[in-house]
This record gives sequence, structure tokens and C-alpha cells, in this order.
Amino acid sequence: MSSGIALPFSALVVPLDIDLVGIPVEGGESELIVPDEFFAYRALDVAVRVSSDAGRSLLRFGTIGSAGPIGVAVSVFVDEESGEVVSGIEPDDVTPVNTSLGLFVDCVRRLAEIFPYYSEDSDYEEWEAGAQRVQETICEIDAPAYQEGAYWYEFRWDVSMGEFHG
Repeated sequence: MSSGIALPFSALVVPLDIDLVGIPVEGGESELIVPDEFFAYRALDVAVRVSSDAGRSLLRFGTIGSAGPIGVAVSVFVDEESGEVVSGIEPDDVTPVNTSLGLFVDCVRRLAEIFPYYSEDSDYEEWEAGAQRVQETICEIDAPAYQEGAYWYEFRWDVSMGEFHG
């Protein structure tokens, strides 16, 4: 028997489940605790140390996208000196993701909690409202991470295109 109470859309959906995984750093000296997956992002089985031509030491711990016949996978790295999380195809050409690995995990978790960002039958105005919630969440957690050309900036604009419904 129905209670006759209409729940808002957000109360009828389940947020994304985010599992954290420990991935060993190549050589076995430590491990990174990172999200297993989040949309196109996937954690690697092992974090691999790479260096940029400028001598920046990075740990490659994940990918965004697929390196299939047409696509190019973007790598996700943590800078061993600064702790900053960055992404890019090559270690010498990276853009910011988060100011620390912990804030990367926080952003993924919080964005998963508010998913879906709008309903399947939503329109542009709802897409934009959902994208604005995404932006506000990112800025609340790690404001410097939200900058033009950076990962979360681009993610916000992807959300505004209407593909992030439940």
C-alpha cells in the first residue's frame, strides 16, 4: 500500500558506489589508496614511476578513457614531491586534477554522492543546474583544482551536455 508521499527525484536514485583500492607502487615500497573507478577513470593494478624531461617524478596510478584503436588514454599521476594529482598523455604535458591525492579521493566521493546530476528526461536548464552543483562541490573541496583546462573544469562542462543522468 502506497503512503501517498511523492519523493523528489533525488530521493529515488542511488548515488554511485565508490570503492577505494590500494595499489602497490612499483618496487613494492608503498601503496596508494585511490578510487577504483569513476566514469571514464580507472585505477591501474600497479602505480608506475615515470619522470618528465624536466626531472619531475610522477607516479602513474590511473587512466581516463581508453587507448583503443581511435582513442588515446590520458594518464593520472601524483607528483611525488608536491603531492599534486595531474593528468595528461605524456608526463611533460600535464594539467591539474587536484592539489593532493586525498582531495582527489574527496572530489570523487562527493561527486558520486550527488549523482545522478539530473534525470534522464531533463532539459538544458537542468543540465546546467546539475553542472553548477558539480562545480560548487569541486570548489568547496579543492578550489584551486577548478581552473580552465583542468580535469574538473572539463568534467563540469561534460556534465552540462546532458549525459550524466541516472
